[in-house]
Amino acid sequence: MHLGVPLQKIIPFDFPGPGEIDFSQVHHIDFFGVPLYEPSTILSSLVMTFVCWIAYRQLAAVSTPHPVYRFARLYLLFMGLATAIGGILGHGFLYLTGLPGKLPGWICSLLAIAFYERAVLWHATPLLSEKVAGKFRTANVIALLVFLATTLITLHFMVIQVQAFYSLFVVVGGMELWIYRKTGDPGSILVFKALAWAILAAGVHASGISLGVWFTTNDISHIPMSLAIWYFHKGILSMRLSPATYKNGKP
Repeated sequence: MHLGVPLQKIIPFDFPGPGEIDFSQVHHIDFFGVPLYEPSTILSSLVMTFVCWIAYRQLAAVSTPHPVYRFARLYLLFMGLATAIGGILGHGFLYLTGLPGKLPGWICSLLAIAFYERAVLWHATPLLSEKVAGKFRTANVIALLVFLATTLITLHFMVIQVQAFYSLFVVVGGMELWIYRKTGDPGSILVFKALAWAILAAGVHASGISLGVWFTTNDISHIPMSLAIWYFHKGILSMRLSPATYKNGKP
């Protein structure tokens, strides 16, 4: 077992191919002869995957067919995939994949956030005209396509961060604030709590704080991120949803 510095300290922004990275300074273990890099980040990522799985099962048990639940389930499904793939392929086996190993997790994350944004747009639909609601849904698709294309072109994690800020804090936060001021929906309060945990996670990640190779910046930030996922889920379950959400449109 080799103890070194966290990978993000070696490659802060741009990730070259596996042959161009000096992995001698990266914390790794040998798992039955298989090298696993940043094992603590693999574990903390899988904790988030487990949270997504528990939340998905709870939402799957809801028998009411509703677009909000449908898109929230897609959010949890793809966020679970993003955290699992990101931890295992994007960290543990980065020495084999290089940057391409991070793209599947990034793409799943982009899809997950867009699906949650879509769920919130359906939460707001009864308060909007069909024309305005349709424009918001179109904007949701266009924004997703732009972020996907930019990610594939730039191969930069910053795109994922920008999309999270735009979708969660601008669209979701703004929409839920508007809904709460109009209806007092208790689900909105839980979404605000989720956003608070997401802010804390971003702050920890930006600070670079670390307690060593077994509890890195990534691992610490994954704790509030897990709580954010849980509260986003609980916010959906607590929303006052009306059949009027369907109107005559399609999700």
